[in-house]
Amino acid sequence: MQQFFTILGGMGTLATESYVRLLDKRTPIHRDQDYLNYLVVNHATVPDRTAWILDHSQPDPNEALIEDIKQQSLLNPEFFVLICNTAHYSFNKLQAATEIPILNMLQETVNEIKNIKPAAKRVGLLATNGTLAANLYDPYITGAGYEEVKPTQEIADMTEDLIYHDIKEAGHSDGKKYHELVRKMVEEQGCDVVILGCTELSFAEEMDPETRYPVADSQSIIVDRSLERALKLRRK
Repeated sequence: MQQFFTILGGMGTLATESYVRLLDKRTPIHRDQDYLNYLVVNHATVPDRTAWILDHSQPDPNEALIEDIKQQSLLNPEFFVLICNTAHYSFNKLQAATEIPILNMLQETVNEIKNIKPAAKRVGLLATNGTLAANLYDPYITGAGYEEVKPTQEIADMTEDLIYHDIKEAGHSDGKKYHELVRKMVEEQGCDVVILGCTELSFAEEMDPETRYPVADSQSIIVDRSLERALKLRRK
């Protein structure tokens, strides 16, 4: 297969399925052959990223991810897409394992804010405790000139409940919980736009879209960047 890319997924599986659904839905098609060429690595047994970030004595997810990257690099994809915000904790280490570019979901998400809400100044972040504790989005948000707004402990706990209890454990989203999280960040924390910095939150957005407040959906944005890059390669 030529002109294909590899999706590093399984973190979690529902979020990876969401990425693929959005990608296929947004691909301009008139026949089967118009869809994109890609491989999905749904490595569901990759150890939890947040657990390892908060406690390095826990199983290291990077070993599995680097193994995936090295295996897939032998097939020579055009680029990789890493479908997990928290896994970007080790982005430089993962990129060092291959000469093939890995799209940076965090950078692309922050880049898109200027198009979502051009006048935005205060950018809120909803994410896993691992992403928050490691300050993964901080250099991207502040580097772009925005004021970053982290969730309160109450909002962070509510976010973890939605991500782990509802989506990862029960296999479904809770639209009311999701919308309340965004509302609190905008109305109570004064955010102009809210980053959905976890692909489970992106899954929640796909299942029950937020229509009242502006969100920067990391997975939706990386879908668009993947599509743009893949179509450009096809045109060549």
